[in-house]
Amino acid sequence: MAGSKTDVNRSGQKRPWILRWGFLALPIGVVWGVILGAVIGGVLGNLAIGAAIGAALGVGLGLALFAAAVVAFASQGY
Repeated sequence: MAGSKTDVNRSGQKRPWILRWGFLALPIGVVWGVILGAVIGGVLGNLAIGAAIGAALGVGLGLALFAAAVVAFASQGY
């Protein structure tokens, strides 16, 4: 929503989209975790367990990157 009140900070400048990569980190982490976990699980003999472990690792990594994005955004003074 370009031009909306949420796109402008207190001084009237347009906000940088620093949270975009943090917002996308969680779903991308889950997708890549499932894919990589399924491949590794398939090689080692159990596709479902590999995919589940990969998804869990993807969620953890995605949450860590999201938290880093929030901290980086907050340090900008928004």
